Amino acid sequence: MRAPESHTRANLLMGRIALGLLAFTLFAFAGKAIAHPEVQARYTPLVVFHAGSMIAWLILLASQSLLAAKYRLAAHRASGRASLALVAAMLVSGGVISWRIGEELGRPEVTVVNLTAFATFIPLYLLALRFARRRDTAAHRQAMLIATLALMTPAYARVVQVLGLPDPVTIAVQVPITIAIAVRYDWVLHGRVTRPVLAMLGFSVGLVVVMSAVLAVLFL
Repeated sequence: MRAPESHTRANLLMGRIALGLLAFTLFAFAGKAIAHPEVQARYTPLVVFHAGSMIAWLILLASQSLLAAKYRLAAHRASGRASLALVAAMLVSGGVISWRIGEELGRPEVTVVNLTAFATFIPLYLLALRFARRRDTAAHRQAMLIATLALMTPAYARVVQVLGLPDPVTIAVQVPITIAIAVRYDWVLHGRVTRPVLAMLGFSVGLVVVMSAVLAVLFL
C-alpha cells in the first residue's frame, strides 16, 4: 500500500530533523572532548552506556520516521514497542549520572536541570504512545519531537562550555530552539500551529520556567 504524499512528507521531514539533532549531538560532545580533554577521564562505562543509549534514541527516531514514510507500519510499531527498553535504559543511567554529578562534583544545579529534562520527556513520551493508539499521527510525531528536544540540554551545554559562556546561556538557547523547531515543523505541515503543539510546548517551557525559578532561589 502506498502512503499518502502528506504522510510521506511529514515523516521524511521528521527523519531529517532527527538526523540533524544526532549530528549536532555528536559534534557538541566531540568538540567538548577535544577542547577540554580532561573530561575524558569521566567517561566511565556508565557514562558511555548512557551516551550510547541517547545516540540510539536519536537513530531510532530517524529510522522510525523512515519506516513510517515507507508505510512499513508493522515494523514501525514493533520498533516503537522496543523503544520502551531503550527509554528505561536512558532514564535510569541518566538519573544515576545526574545524581553523581551533584554529589561528587558539588554541582546540584546540574542534577536539577537534567532531572527537569527527564520530567519533561517522560510525560510527552507516554503522551506520544497514547496519540499513536488513537491514530493521531501528527500529534504523535510532535510529542516525540518535543520530548526529544527536552533531552538536548547536555549537547547545548557542551557548546556553551566550549565557547566559554556562562552555563545559564544553555537554557536561554534551548527554549527558543525548541519552540522554533516544533512551531516550524507544525507550520510546514499544517500552515498553522495546532492546539496539541501549543499545549505540549506550554508544558515543556512551563517546566523550564519553574526549574529556573527554583535554581534562582537555591543557587543565586
